[in-house]
Amino acid sequence: MKHFLSIALMTLLGTGVASAQMATFDNFNSGLNNGGWSYNPGDIIRSSGGNPGGWLHQPSADTFGPIFVASKPALVGDWRAAGVDKLGFDAILNNINFGNGAGFEMSILLRDTKGTPGVNDDDYAYFVGPNIPLVGAGWKSFDFAIPSQDTSAVPNGWQGGWSGDIENFRPGITWNDVITSVDRVEIHWLNPAFFAIFQQWNIGLDNIEVRGDGLATMRNGGGGNPTGFVSTSNPNTGSAWTSTVDLMTPGHLLSVVAISLDGPNQGVFPGNGFVGELLVKANFMTIDIQSGVHSFPVPNSPTLYGLEFSTQGATVDGGGSIHLNNAIDLIIGG
Repeated sequence: MKHFLSIALMTLLGTGVASAQMATFDNFNSGLNNGGWSYNPGDIIRSSGGNPGGWLHQPSADTFGPIFVASKPALVGDWRAAGVDKLGFDAILNNINFGNGAGFEMSILLRDTKGTPGVNDDDYAYFVGPNIPLVGAGWKSFDFAIPSQDTSAVPNGWQGGWSGDIENFRPGITWNDVITSVDRVEIHWLNPAFFAIFQQWNIGLDNIEVRGDGLATMRNGGGGNPTGFVSTSNPNTGSAWTSTVDLMTPGHLLSVVAISLDGPNQGVFPGNGFVGELLVKANFMTIDIQSGVHSFPVPNSPTLYGLEFSTQGATVDGGGSIHLNNAIDLIIGG
């Protein structure tokens, strides 16, 4: 029974089912753009030619250095609380007017806009990475570590900035202010502190991954159920989500965890051998029966980032009655 969740989630990989919560993966294979990445309205999602499959193509960026931006709810908010630790992507440079791309450094920038359209009150932090892919060299992968848990004024290798100084935070602002209030995520094809000649760029992105920690949130409806169902790990890809159900207090022998991809429920008291309030919709994807300890492997696929589902624990008494416990709502992270 411990592999049913894994099988269910692997089935979902081909359905296009996705929501997002501080963890997204965009491979553009189904024409989807979960993060809302964009350079301008001329962006095209191609169905082939990516790394592999679909990709985001900007065939004619007239600029000194292209900047792809994402600000959808999937990606913004408190990155420290969400445990974001990586921003990665693949990039390709098909053509530019001058040179082959040497001397342009791929960079990422996190921006706190204060919720206003103007830039004068923006604070941001950025990291300058390696050279962009060269013309004709094909796809190149970039991985940027996000030190969201770092509490120093400026993490090693990072720089802060604002409209008055592109290389230093304004007085009184630190990394903490930006990482806990990310309003916009930017991928720069040039060091943000540099300027270059305007030219035409033909570029693309694929496999954009923002990796955050999974979330497990307890829920108990009307509050009448026992609260013996506890998550003991975060639901992250490539590892097992584990939980326990208290058997000792009621003196029961078996525990049950029900998994529902249909979401939460409330105010349902089914009877007929069930004691308590049913807190997940009854179209269960799996039911796991154990003796207090439950473990569900989550496939190692970033395509699952942000998938939400609901679970509920229960115990079984000697007569076969099922005593419902609290629910735990899960969001898969990386």
